[in-house]
Amino acid sequence: MKLRNPIIICILILSANCFLNNLKNFPLINLSSDKKIKGFGYWLFGKDMITVNLNELSKNGVSDIFLNYYAFTLYPENGVLKWVDNANKLNIRIHIWMQAFFRDGKWIDPTKSDNSKILSDIRTEAKKYALLKGVSGVHFDYLRYPGNAYNIDGGTTAINLFIKTLVSTIRSVNSKCIISAALMPETTASKKFYGQDYTAISKYMDVVIPMIYKGNYKGNTAWIKTTSEWYVQNTQGASVWVGLQSYKSDDDTTKLPLTELSEDVKAALNAKANGVVLFRYGLSNNINFKSL
Repeated sequence: MKLRNPIIICILILSANCFLNNLKNFPLINLSSDKKIKGFGYWLFGKDMITVNLNELSKNGVSDIFLNYYAFTLYPENGVLKWVDNANKLNIRIHIWMQAFFRDGKWIDPTKSDNSKILSDIRTEAKKYALLKGVSGVHFDYLRYPGNAYNIDGGTTAINLFIKTLVSTIRSVNSKCIISAALMPETTASKKFYGQDYTAISKYMDVVIPMIYKGNYKGNTAWIKTTSEWYVQNTQGASVWVGLQSYKSDDDTTKLPLTELSEDVKAALNAKANGVVLFRYGLSNNINFKSL
């Protein structure tokens, strides 16, 4: 069809120009881009909060610190939040590291109805941390059974349901909160022994941190890489930050030499992990993540 009316032609040209100008306001979708959250840092005991050198960590590429919840018992809340603010000014995100099913020296079975009050308290505590000014995330430890999950009917299902409601609770008060969980490193066996269903957990969490501690598991750097690869390849959406042991083992807390620790971190990164978290500050040589 030929357009001969100059008015119609003019209208079409103006419409096209308007469309092209508006198109500039829309971001281009890059389907190949990596949208995973990246992070490098340490787990930090509450007692070490006042001695940690935030400036040094920032210069070494630390982007995230998992501060143990006990800091709020040791220090006034306003003091902790002031410390959080100082970290934020150095572009370090602070996640409050809290206990899930191991509390006051006892394991909690989420299948037991008489534990419903404790489960509710955990959600309330998580919501409180998610609302604190400057806090970027809430991190869950002991989100599991102690190794006997195969004896608990419905144990894995109960954990999955708890995680789903837990995440929903946090999202309801802070949609930007980074929700993460420390996981056991037994890959497919974790579901049997600990009730940790990686398919479900990595679907709900923003970040998963498998604790690939070579000293405790008598592994080596190659084991770190292959185990990290499994978690990276099987995640259902969560970013994978590999948790590494910065000392020889729980039986020997001698710090790993910096060269050895660097090779362990490189092994995790070579497995395409989105980050690395070291356990823990105070038992680690200060590694420069920027140099790796």
